[in-house]
Amino acid sequence: MNKIDRRLFLKLAAAAGGALVARPDLTFADDGEIENVSIAWTSDPVTWDPNQRLAPDPQSILKTIFDQPIDQLQNLELAPNVLTDWKLADDAMSMHVWMRDDITFSDGSPMTMEDFRYTFFERIQQGDEIDLVVGFGVVSDIEIISPTEGIMRFSQPFATPAQWLSFSASFVISKAYAEKVGIEGLQTKPMGSGPYELVEYERDSRIVLKRRDDYWGELPAIKQLTFEIIPDATARLAALESGNVDFAVELSIRDVKRLQQSDRFKAIANPIARIIYVTVRADGTFEDKNIRLAAHYAINKELLSKAFFGGDAVAIDAPSIPGMPGYPEDFEFPYDPEKAKELLAQSGYGPDNPVTIGFATTNGNFAGDYDIARAIVTMWDKVGIKTDLQVITEGQWYDLNATGKLPDASLFVWENGTGDPEIFTGNMFNADLPFATFRRPDITAKIKPLFDIADYDERIRQYDELNRWLIEEGAIIPLLQAIQTIGYSNQFNFQPWTNGWILPRAITKA
Repeated sequence: MNKIDRRLFLKLAAAAGGALVARPDLTFADDGEIENVSIAWTSDPVTWDPNQRLAPDPQSILKTIFDQPIDQLQNLELAPNVLTDWKLADDAMSMHVWMRDDITFSDGSPMTMEDFRYTFFERIQQGDEIDLVVGFGVVSDIEIISPTEGIMRFSQPFATPAQWLSFSASFVISKAYAEKVGIEGLQTKPMGSGPYELVEYERDSRIVLKRRDDYWGELPAIKQLTFEIIPDATARLAALESGNVDFAVELSIRDVKRLQQSDRFKAIANPIARIIYVTVRADGTFEDKNIRLAAHYAINKELLSKAFFGGDAVAIDAPSIPGMPGYPEDFEFPYDPEKAKELLAQSGYGPDNPVTIGFATTNGNFAGDYDIARAIVTMWDKVGIKTDLQVITEGQWYDLNATGKLPDASLFVWENGTGDPEIFTGNMFNADLPFATFRRPDITAKIKPLFDIADYDERIRQYDELNRWLIEEGAIIPLLQAIQTIGYSNQFNFQPWTNGWILPRAITKA
């Protein structure tokens, strides 16, 4: 059902602390109840409609209120959740699915295949503006055989439905509730089948969740879970050290190492299935391939890793992570500032006559983002690329990209807990989808046929070739595998996930 090569399995399991999870029902909760855990978080969910936005950062919050059809273990292996089993047809034109019969939403109503069909088919058909269409727009019907059994049918071969059912925005919602409250209600008043209910909410400030003791699945030890929305990394650290919160995410690697020496706190730097990269546009200044490639050659990725992650962040040369399917293992794009100067000179630029580009970055959205951007500005300046740096939020990045107003380049992160190249390269460069920044018809024409290939090995081989070509074309500047940094009180134990989830059931008393 889910195919991940052995090298990836071992690498990610090691990154998660060496625990090779063998069965889906493995529990982290102990018998000790925890009254409240508070977490200093980077940003508020843009919406409470869990199907509306494909974005990594709200995922941990949304998973407290809603359930996904398929879950993931620490090592990214797919595991049963709402669905107990699934079977993709050999031609990838349908997938048979079976659901649990004991799931209830927080209003007490049972979840059935009607809710599954509504979420992954009817919402798209009725024109709801949701990112779920990116993965499931090819669903032509979901045949309901019984309240717990159905068949997803596709208008074209769909090789990755199981991966998408475990990915961002793939949460089952109640059909009856959605029809009762409408789009606006879904966006503002969440109601799901997950282990928590929302009991208090202040936009961009505070989220308070109460545990559902009637939850159908594994019951977390935490009775009340609070997310304090604190965009600034320094302020998140201060909240932790003052005792106002128990956990703080996306701290600097310097602060993580200092907390690790403390007798009051613990801290981790967790390599996750997320990449840090520089987006480039295909028009404007970057229409010139020489400038695009020069911008890539000028960046010393190993230095970025050493300076901002203590050397722990793996440098990458393709839009994926080494060991994941589709990553060209024997491919390298070297740091070569002299080559960058040579390319710029061919287009009439250099240190004495620099080309000017716009460059956007977030500040505090992930560990080191603003500092990494400033370091890149310095590297570019040395070869003859002058940069107008501006700070934006994650939400602004999506809005600017959707309206074609994103600057020439931007520092961003891309999460792909499935490891499948379709959700990396396929979604990054298909101009018919909302996430592409380098938009060119010839690239979209190369990518779209890959979505239809049912043969796994052939599909991965073609993504391998495409990734090489995209880098040589200067269509993206991959930098590093992202490092998730978390500091927390020594009163707790915490088990990280290699997709970056922070799960309540992974927090227990020390």
